[in-house]
Amino acid sequence: QGIIDDILSLERIQQVAQNEISEEIDLTAMVMKAVNTHSPEADLKSITLHTDLNDDEVIILGDSAQLYEGLSNLISNAIKYTPDNGEVTVNLSVGKASARVEVMDNGYGIPEDQQDRLFEPFYRPKTEETATIKGTGLGLHLVRNIIERHGGDVLFESVYGEGSTFGFRLPLASLNHH
Repeated sequence: QGIIDDILSLERIQQVAQNEISEEIDLTAMVMKAVNTHSPEADLKSITLHTDLNDDEVIILGDSAQLYEGLSNLISNAIKYTPDNGEVTVNLSVGKASARVEVMDNGYGIPEDQQDRLFEPFYRPKTEETATIKGTGLGLHLVRNIIERHGGDVLFESVYGEGSTFGFRLPLASLNHH
């Protein structure tokens, strides 16, 4: 079922790809909503879910349902791949022309030789610690599709045994929003 849902999401992204993405979205509000939605999941594993946000609104243009799905995916991955009592921080920072969202965890991390293929469809890194964790291997592929369609890039960094940071950079709606 999970695989089917993920494939349907991909299909939907490709269908909507033809439409113009012009909805004004406040990333600050979106990050807060996603964090609140996932806090019960974090609580089940006694994981501390922090946010490090800019208090102002951060306006980007896009498709809010898709971006939310992408962000949600990164947060639930971080919770899923972090052992009990760990920490996950969702960070939003703003540069001159772009906003950057990062989801950092102190979880299992990904071995270096498996990092190149992370965003490929159905690829899942294999490590002892994560062998029993279920997933379709489509989540990150989905996230990358969504972000690149929005003119952004995905960010990723991981040290095996120490944790990972997954995130994305998106262009700000315009420079006169301060």
